[in-house]
Amino acid sequence: MTSFYLETFGCKFNKADSELIRRILIEKGFKEASEKEADFVVLVTCGVVEKTERKIIKRATELRKRGKKIIFTGCLPLISPKICQKTAHGLIGPTNILDLPKIIRKVLRGGKAKSLQQIPIDKAKLQCFAIPKETVVAIVPISEGCLSFCSYCATRLAKGKLRSFDKKKILENIKIALSFGTKEIQLTSQDLAIYGLDKGKFLLPELLKEISKIEGNFRVRLGMMNPKFAKRIFGKILKILENEKFYKFLHLPLESGSNKVLKAMNRDYKVEEFLEMVSQFKRKFKNSLLATDIIVGFPTETEKDFKKTISVIKKINPEILHIFRYSKREGTEAARLKDFPDRIKKERSRILTKIWQKIAKEKAKKYLGKKFKTLITEKREKTFLARLPSYKAVILKEGILGEFVKVKIIGAKPNYLLGKIIS
Repeated sequence: MTSFYLETFGCKFNKADSELIRRILIEKGFKEASEKEADFVVLVTCGVVEKTERKIIKRATELRKRGKKIIFTGCLPLISPKICQKTAHGLIGPTNILDLPKIIRKVLRGGKAKSLQQIPIDKAKLQCFAIPKETVVAIVPISEGCLSFCSYCATRLAKGKLRSFDKKKILENIKIALSFGTKEIQLTSQDLAIYGLDKGKFLLPELLKEISKIEGNFRVRLGMMNPKFAKRIFGKILKILENEKFYKFLHLPLESGSNKVLKAMNRDYKVEEFLEMVSQFKRKFKNSLLATDIIVGFPTETEKDFKKTISVIKKINPEILHIFRYSKREGTEAARLKDFPDRIKKERSRILTKIWQKIAKEKAKKYLGKKFKTLITEKREKTFLARLPSYKAVILKEGILGEFVKVKIIGAKPNYLLGKIIS
């Protein structure tokens, strides 16, 4: 029996795609095997930043030297087609997953093949969700594609326009995942807030209300929402987050603290609007968790702009800060602008990281000695990972996967807490 090895890069959406790919291949008669024993390797790729692209190409090149046939799926074949065609034997776009068995058979016969035409596909109808090993977490996509035109983003070139998945099928997928013992549902997409807009209206609040009605003791974590669209439904989202099933968690990417840079990025919101949403969220939920993203070294970012970003970060004190060094991607509007030297981007990243670490360290100390109800979501080698109602991570020395337990916080690190189960 022909065997395959599957490896995933990038976002949670790709993890869900990987599970779907695994099931499709097994259903078509292929057998999953170790990297060494596999006849071919499927790499689920990501093309958000150049660094990840280099990592994927290096990995594929190493595998080819070992005699493996390589299939690229995901965004990279559409973002960087030339280098992908040189490196891989087969290329599959994000919406061409169903063509995978056909492409693989052509490759195994000694040829090269690809399927990259963007085809509308509702992956929810294919039961697209992922439950990683040693967890009680299910990653459930609700849409693919986006409606934004960010000047730096190449993902939209690969994913295409928004395609909201069928609400009934999403709810069905969640129920199936729960029947497998899942206790945490992570909703994911390129932009959670725009769910339904391709059908004429914002449908995310409606979907979340339906999820809250599903029976069972479980938790839901909302994925990233672009402030451009989130601001139009934010009141409804805050109301829904009152429900016990939802983590008091908000992932709202700022990208820059300068309105001038945001305009150059085509983000279509202002810093003041972002700050107002954060303020509303924190006023409503005292024990909450804010995650945001920053791009440093965007071509139009001056020192003054960067200092504005620092000022906003100090003002909002996020528990999670994703810092990305601007990465020039061909085909994007920003690619025409003069790029900064890497040393400047690295220095700004280092400065911002140091500031955030100080913020996170001080905020973490406030948890010491406090008691919380947590959900144990992941079993690691010698420890367990649990989540507070805010989604804050707690490391435990003991526990049972999927159980809700009361813990006392006995230690604090910038990225996580240390806890002890109490009666």
